[in-house]
Amino acid sequence: MLEFLKRAAMSGLKSELTLFDVTNLVVGSIIGADIYVASAFGAGFLGPFSLVVWVAAGIIAIIIALCFAQCAALLPKVGGPYAYAHEAWGPFAGFTVGWSLWLAEWMSLAVFPVAFTQYLMFFLPNLDPTVQILVKALFVLFLIITNIAGVKAAGRTNDALTIVKLAPLVFFALAGIAYIVLNTATSASNFSPFLPLGLGSFGPALVLIFWAYAGFEISTIPAEEIRNPAKTIPKAILIGITIVSLLPSH
Repeated sequence: MLEFLKRAAMSGLKSELTLFDVTNLVVGSIIGADIYVASAFGAGFLGPFSLVVWVAAGIIAIIIALCFAQCAALLPKVGGPYAYAHEAWGPFAGFTVGWSLWLAEWMSLAVFPVAFTQYLMFFLPNLDPTVQILVKALFVLFLIITNIAGVKAAGRTNDALTIVKLAPLVFFALAGIAYIVLNTATSASNFSPFLPLGLGSFGPALVLIFWAYAGFEISTIPAEEIRNPAKTIPKAILIGITIVSLLPSH
């Protein structure tokens, strides 16, 4: 792991990614099925008060994101958390953080082809098991080809996918605002009582909802493939985390 990141840092990576690309990387890394799942579970724990927890979790995420933004400004090197831990506490700390991040990403990646196939089966419920395996393989193959094509192609693909993922959230937010404006009395009744289940589940709800914000740290990893990373990464993290904090809270 150490040698891989060192070689990457010395390989003269092209600075292809712009502020728009990195902001989409932040947003795309955070927004996924977990936002919808966390919304449902949060409401189950606390009712309408879960909206307050979304704001609280967003503030915590912004504080942590500011730490990453500062690290990226001080040390704009490939590796992200690995590079910061290595610089601050030495090779062993870097090794531990780097491998932990690497393994966590590899383990979580297995979820995506499975989730994609499950969502596809909503529209095509009678997919044969063999076809399901083929869909998963094609999904992984698409990601492999995109990454082989280069960071610019990967960045453009992520831009498109992030916009597609943002579209339903923006739609629901605007539809919700319109409904509240047009149906004030009904909307008010939906928020009463505001705290029907008490605060006993505040902690679990906060942890679960904060999990939905995780992922912004991924944007720091390809630092040397980003144009002016010392300025671009902090801006992208702040813009991205703000976008994500505003949308679910609506």
